[in-house]
Amino acid sequence: MLAYAGRRLLLLVPTLLAISVAVFLLIHLIPGDPAQVMLGERATPAALAALRAELGLGDPLWVQYGRFLGGLLRGDLGRSLKTHEKVSQEIAVRFPATLELALAAMGIAAIGGIGLGILAASRHRTLIDQLTMGVAVVGVSMPIFWLGLMLMLLFGVQLGWLPIAGRLDTGLTVERMTGLVTLDALLTGDWHGYRNALAHLALPALALATIPMAVIARMTRSSVLEALRQDYVRTARAKGLAEPAVVLRHAVRNAFLPTLTVLGLQFGSLLGGAIITETIFAWPGVGRWLLLAVHARDFQAVQGGVLVIATTFVVVNLIVDLGYSVIDPRVRHGQ
Repeated sequence: MLAYAGRRLLLLVPTLLAISVAVFLLIHLIPGDPAQVMLGERATPAALAALRAELGLGDPLWVQYGRFLGGLLRGDLGRSLKTHEKVSQEIAVRFPATLELALAAMGIAAIGGIGLGILAASRHRTLIDQLTMGVAVVGVSMPIFWLGLMLMLLFGVQLGWLPIAGRLDTGLTVERMTGLVTLDALLTGDWHGYRNALAHLALPALALATIPMAVIARMTRSSVLEALRQDYVRTARAKGLAEPAVVLRHAVRNAFLPTLTVLGLQFGSLLGGAIITETIFAWPGVGRWLLLAVHARDFQAVQGGVLVIATTFVVVNLIVDLGYSVIDPRVRHGQ
């Protein structure tokens, strides 16, 4: 197990290095002059030239990348051109909000997707199977921005059941411990804050969970159907086991590996792909902050934000690979 984990960690180094190169080059292709953004439209040519020299924007790309990589090795992602704050600090403040939203959405997607997939597989070629997969197709095809607006209109405006923006009501605060508002409220015994935070979390988490839930449902159905065709399932049925026991104890357990892969990939994409959802619901996470940085042509912030998101996605996939080796020993033995 340790040898397998060591090999996977060694492969992580060139992957992260390639990501840093790709992010650096792509960000420098964004049109616009960072010095102009910082000083404004009325800046004099002399002031612009001085700032470009201070930032090293006139240096060759390989020299700029060397400085960028050196900063990364020290944990320095640079300073925002707009706020002049450290990018790492701005991300650290906002990442818990994105993590909380992604965890809530992943919980909804995993429970709903796996449940629907098992139900469809156990009722193969029936009306339930067709309806379930029809719902999954609709979920994959539905634009998040449209769904988010419809949820806001129905539950927030028409029914007035749930709030439509932010993490807490205006003026309400929860003592910060982990940065996850719902968890912090529980740890401090703030039940009013917990209910309020949960209400704010409901709509964005549901909107964000729709596509992953559909993907997980389809993969679970396919994996369980494949497992139900295996000899050990026929043997279990021949022994007289009830069909629910055959499905849950034998088929689902052995069909979980492909579903685990999808769970990991979807969670990684949720951490980095919540930009639209965070923008619609005014959720103060990394995605919304990154979009504002793009609009402001704050290339330092965009560069650091994209790198953190990409790194998070890679690390999540590494954890999934290690989970594979725990569930199926053949993986770590190269079988």
